[in-house]
Amino acid sequence: MQFDHHPFMAGHPELQDKIHELKKSNTHFAKLLREYDGICLEIGRAESEVPGYLMSDLELEQLKKERLALKDEMLAMVNA
Repeated sequence: MQFDHHPFMAGHPELQDKIHELKKSNTHFAKLLREYDGICLEIGRAESEVPGYLMSDLELEQLKKERLALKDEMLAMVNA
């Protein structure tokens, strides 16, 4: 079963050069970006009801909150 995955860079095409630069030069930013992409994959699997992949609504909401916090932190770094 296929599911949607929305990488951080795809959501902000106007910032791709800055994101790429930070990814290469800032290890903390690179770590946040990996975490963000991993959480997006988990959310996509849960929302697509991938067979064998079970997640409660509460767990899904927590992941969405974590993703939003990561996104906010990364956007603050990009816009700094």
